[in-house]
Amino acid sequence: MAVTVASHSALVSKNPKPNHDAGGFGRPFDFTGGAMAALTVGKRAVLDPHGRRDNDLDRIFFECSATQSFESDAVKAAFRHRWLGRYLDHYADWVYVAADDSGRLIGYLLGCLDDPAKTAMFDDIGYFKTLPELTAAYPAHLHVNLTEPARGQGIGRQLVEAFAADAATAGSPGVHVVTGRNMHNVDYYAKVGFVDATVFPWNGRDLVFLGRKLAP
Repeated sequence: MAVTVASHSALVSKNPKPNHDAGGFGRPFDFTGGAMAALTVGKRAVLDPHGRRDNDLDRIFFECSATQSFESDAVKAAFRHRWLGRYLDHYADWVYVAADDSGRLIGYLLGCLDDPAKTAMFDDIGYFKTLPELTAAYPAHLHVNLTEPARGQGIGRQLVEAFAADAATAGSPGVHVVTGRNMHNVDYYAKVGFVDATVFPWNGRDLVFLGRKLAP
C-alpha cells in the first residue's frame, strides 16, 4: 500500500485569483516557472466543486496504483472505494488537487483528520487497531499521487503543505502515512517532514508508520 478548490472557471484559469470565500481553508496557490508554466494547488471543493474533474482523479489513481490487474469489475470498484472513493464521498473538504495551466489535474491529495483506529469507516484496514498510541499522536492521514511528468517539481510538497497547514489550523496534532518499509516514497515523505518512523509487520510484509507533528 502506498500512502502516498473558487469555481470551475478558476480551475481552468491560467492565473486564478485566491478565493477568499474558502473560510481560510485551501485557498489556491499559483506557481509560475519550471516545466509547468502555471500551476494551481488547492482544495477540490473550491477549485472543482461539482466534481467535473473526477475522471482525472480516477486516471491518476489507477496510473499510480501498484495494483494494475483485478479479478473482476467488482474487485476493482472495491479497491477504488477503499483508497479513493470514500475520501471523495465522506471527506471531500480534505481533498486537494493540482492543476496545470490547461486545467488538467496532474496530482491530488486525499486527507482525513479522524483517528482511523477509532473510526469505523477504516475498520477494513486492520493494522490501525494495532497502532492506537501512534494514531492518537498523529490522527490525520493522507495519500498523495502525481502523474509521472509532474513528479520531482515540488508539487507533492505543495499539496502536503496545504493539507498540513489546514489540518493544524483545525487542531490536529499530527499527520501520518503508512507505506512499505522499502518503498521509494519513504525518502520522499522524510523530505516533507515525516520523520517519526515506526516499522511493524503486517501480513508478511514490513510496513512503516511515518508521522509528522503539526504546529498548533
